[in-house]
Amino acid sequence: MEIEEELLTKIYDLRHRLHNIPEASMHETQTKAMLMSFLRENTNLEVVDRGEWFYAVLKCSDDRMGDENNDSDEQRRQIAEKSANRFPIAFRADVDAVCGQDGKPGHYCGHDGHSSILCGTAVLLSRMAALNRDVYFIFQPGEEIGAGAKLCRELIAGKNIGEVYGLHNIPGYPRNHVLTIDGTFACASTGLEIHMTGAASHAAYPEAGKNPGPALARLLLEVEKLTEEYNRSKGFVRMTLIGMDVGSANYGVAASEGTLRMTVRAEKEKVFAAYVDEIKKLAQNMAYDGEFELEIQEIERFPATENHAKNVDKLRKCAADQNIVITELAEPMRWSEDFGYYLQATNGAFFGVGDGEDHAQLHTAGFEFPDEIIETAIKMFVGLALM
Repeated sequence: MEIEEELLTKIYDLRHRLHNIPEASMHETQTKAMLMSFLRENTNLEVVDRGEWFYAVLKCSDDRMGDENNDSDEQRRQIAEKSANRFPIAFRADVDAVCGQDGKPGHYCGHDGHSSILCGTAVLLSRMAALNRDVYFIFQPGEEIGAGAKLCRELIAGKNIGEVYGLHNIPGYPRNHVLTIDGTFACASTGLEIHMTGAASHAAYPEAGKNPGPALARLLLEVEKLTEEYNRSKGFVRMTLIGMDVGSANYGVAASEGTLRMTVRAEKEKVFAAYVDEIKKLAQNMAYDGEFELEIQEIERFPATENHAKNVDKLRKCAADQNIVITELAEPMRWSEDFGYYLQATNGAFFGVGDGEDHAQLHTAGFEFPDEIIETAIKMFVGLALM
């Protein structure tokens, strides 16, 4: 499959323009407007505005930029027969930027590239006359906070979409290699903020109050033990201590409230759900024993991105058909990706494209999406749509 240099140049330009207007999750107004405008100017797809997000659809029966008059009656009949038995396919790109240490958004994760890839795929497919099923292009907000896919996945059931695909650029792997794995591609995760409130007392009489400090410290140790047990018996889980705040800087007053913050993750969604529930039960038991008020908050929960086996096989075949090199991942990515919500709703798979072994890491100020991998990614999406 060859992609015209003119189209690639246009997609590169789009990516650079998106790069210059990074917007935080669920605030992607300029980004959304630019992408919708690009599709309307360069394709005849139906573009549907859903408020916080949008999608475009290419109907297999639509008149497109290609010359369908060149198809014979028999060719059109065969296409119609195939399309009658084919569920629609969807591709997703995330459009938000990540906020850096200064709180300002920047495209340090490559979503400007993902959005541009999906636009390039839409343009290329819109020029083809031989599609035998509807193709949906989902432009999703809020991936960085795990909020966007929960909004957009309603399209899966609403349009009876039979398979869905997404991708991420990944530093540390050979440039333009397609990265695949059976099972989980990216781990489930959530932040946990566990707050206990007791009663204040004079520092000279701590027995007159209720100090949650020791309980929160014991809880941390118990979660470490639980994590070890899960790793031995149920598969990969991980707890990372983010911080603990107890009491104040007033040395005359015993601590009366405190907060334990941690990030927890797991390879499998069912294991993750049980792991989080057990941590919450530990916290509830310790709060009950110490007569503390308890508040537990989940922050940015992501599901596991668990690929479907037959769709991973399609990824491999698609890459092989186009002489794209495949690298099989030895283990899932520990970071999270809300694409897992789509995979809970229908069949599909998520894959990576290598940025280069020495490329700057994601979520760092030195990162910028490499234009050189756009062509490979478009070829993968187009190839999957045509399978």
